[in-house]
Amino acid sequence: MITVENLQTSIGSVDILHDISLDVPAGKLVCVIGANGAGKTTLLRSISNVLPAKAGEIRFDGQSVRGIAPHVLARRGLVQVPQGRQIIPDLSVLDNLTIGASRIAGLGEAEIAESLEREFARFPVLRERRSIPGGSLSGGEQQMLALSRALMMRPKALMLDEPSLGLAPQIVKSILQSLRTLADDGLAVLLIEQLAFLALDIADDAHVLQRGRIVMSGPAAELRHDRSVIESYLS
Repeated sequence: MITVENLQTSIGSVDILHDISLDVPAGKLVCVIGANGAGKTTLLRSISNVLPAKAGEIRFDGQSVRGIAPHVLARRGLVQVPQGRQIIPDLSVLDNLTIGASRIAGLGEAEIAESLEREFARFPVLRERRSIPGGSLSGGEQQMLALSRALMMRPKALMLDEPSLGLAPQIVKSILQSLRTLADDGLAVLLIEQLAFLALDIADDAHVLQRGRIVMSGPAAELRHDRSVIESYLS
């Protein structure tokens, strides 16, 4: 669903990503782990075309993303949950959920209502708090809202940037398990995560990003037991 080949991305005159290649097929959860400053967020911003690639190729659903605006890609099914959640704090939980879905072509009121029920079933706390401002939610509840808001757009591929940031361990496990279920149900999921231990436990495949380069790739279960990964990220 997402294919990246020999990607290079620069910010100004500084090269950030170097020769990045990876695949995120439908029905798979792929994680990218790495330290702060490794280039993980830049990778997602490049795939979304927020940062145009300097070189290389990015394809979504078989087509190049070159020249396609990020919001158009989102409407086509390439949806990102950004770091820091970025919900609209003054809007109610219900309005946060519906605002994105209402802009997707072909989604009528019945389909939106169906999606709402699905997300309320996924995270019942959102149903309980549907009438209050999103900014009044706890950090974990806001992350649930951000994930459900993205899913309301019925994505073909879902990308998440550090969903565990600042959350209690039990909330993190719940959210990551939801991602595992989504992949099992056929969604392509690309997870950027600093909590390598948890990410490798739920992912199918994994890549280690270091200073803008992928230095190790393979099945997540194998990387989970690789001594160099353990010493660098899991100790």
